[in-house]
Amino acid sequence: MIAPLLRGLGLAAWLGLCMGAVHAEQELKPLDQTLALKTCTGVITDACVVRHFKDTMEASVIRGRLAFQNYCVLCHGTEGKGDGRAAKLHTPRPYNLTQSMAPRDYIAQIVRKGGEAMGRGKGMPPWGDQLTDEQINDTLNYLMTLRVNK
Repeated sequence: MIAPLLRGLGLAAWLGLCMGAVHAEQELKPLDQTLALKTCTGVITDACVVRHFKDTMEASVIRGRLAFQNYCVLCHGTEGKGDGRAAKLHTPRPYNLTQSMAPRDYIAQIVRKGGEAMGRGKGMPPWGDQLTDEQINDTLNYLMTLRVNK
């Protein structure tokens, strides 16, 4: 659920972090907490946010987390630290995404084109043919929440 994330970061700080990461073409608004509590009958769950508030940053981060879990965890690990089950099969090892300081656009190109096309490791496959632009943007929004140096 999104509640632990909001408690840990503080809503204002988390929204400021995420809103700064949005591309101009991706106009996402912050979640109206009062409306969400009313709509979700007092308990704001991921499913309720994604279903009823799909154009919010919170919904994008939830969708991005799901895409990350499906496509990225095997190599990058559950926390994005580059320690997934398949990490030891790659040289160089998958990048620790929590330490990334790379600009969002650069990361998007690595995701779309793959590591080798961007002068990085060959182990990072190109996802541009498998993932939609929305899935990539949602995943990037999620990745921004993993960064230690926000």
